[in-house]
Amino acid sequence: MPRAADVLFPVPSSASGPPAHAWRIGVRGLLNVASLALVVAIVAGVADSELLLDAFWVTLVIGAFLFTLRVALLRVALGSLFILAHFVVEAGGLAGIELTDLAEWPLLLVILILVTLMADRVRTTTQHYASLYRQASDRLVSAHEEERGRLGRDLHDSVGQTLTAVMLTLGAADAAVRAAPDAPASTAQPAITRAQALAATALEEARHVASQLRPPRIREIGLGAAIRDLASAAGIPVEVRFDAAVLPPGLLEPEREIGAFRIVQEAVGNAARHSHAEHVWVDAHVDDSVLTLAVSDDGVGFRPTARGQGLGLASMQERAEILVGHLDIRSKRGSGTIIELAIPLSTRSEPGIVPVAGSAAPGVAH
Repeated sequence: MPRAADVLFPVPSSASGPPAHAWRIGVRGLLNVASLALVVAIVAGVADSELLLDAFWVTLVIGAFLFTLRVALLRVALGSLFILAHFVVEAGGLAGIELTDLAEWPLLLVILILVTLMADRVRTTTQHYASLYRQASDRLVSAHEEERGRLGRDLHDSVGQTLTAVMLTLGAADAAVRAAPDAPASTAQPAITRAQALAATALEEARHVASQLRPPRIREIGLGAAIRDLASAAGIPVEVRFDAAVLPPGLLEPEREIGAFRIVQEAVGNAARHSHAEHVWVDAHVDDSVLTLAVSDDGVGFRPTARGQGLGLASMQERAEILVGHLDIRSKRGSGTIIELAIPLSTRSEPGIVPVAGSAAPGVAH
């Protein structure tokens, strides 16, 4: 149980700590000294008591912005008791107090309590938004690191392996030539031809990875045309069931446009790699300043609540939040998957991500 003096004039527990809080600790210390000095001056009667009491109220108001709500309210309560005690002593007892002497103090007390509550509300709101900013920054860093890791694996598993095969093939051709220097040059021709084919494959794989870094010409051709190009190169039948003009160039800010494309790209890629789908459909429409993109398939489906799916769902959810959007994932084993993204054309809306876990996907359109 803290002592009354410790609550009314709390001493900072440590002068050490983050530099950002050093000024607050210093101001609290000065405020404690000023409050204590005013109490001593009022008790000693060294100056006009009304002026000193007004100054004391000011220190309580300032304290409302520097101390926590609990400490600030306790300071207000103890300060009010001190002022009341001062009037009682000055009047020679409760009977000697005139109501006119206390007429303004209830109003000042109410104002002080309201200021204290408002200060706590401002402090709490500031901390809340600071926390949201830190969480968003952490998620953005995690998304970038995951993207780098995925690209690194793609380079290793595709381009790296193909170039290794090129080196081995050329090495075998070189060994054959060295073993039989007088042999016709045509003996090494099959190995050289194979190396050329592998090099061309590596070039295509490198271009594919590069296209994942930034969709080609998306700012010039627009999101709709970029999704059509993605569908044509997906490797499985992907039907784009909207006119590219629905998503013209400049519909979204460039970075948000790329972010939306990445989510569609991930959803189509998941369908191609994991769902064993025979058909994939992509839909899009703009309604009430909200862009809705949906990728559906007739594959095996999955449980969105299951851990370790490895389908990049977390990455899509993080991207949707960065886009100030709403990501809806509906799937069930054996019933296909629908991934729907809704994002405002303007970023004024509040973010929300609501993955619908475990619910059955509605019938996938054919």
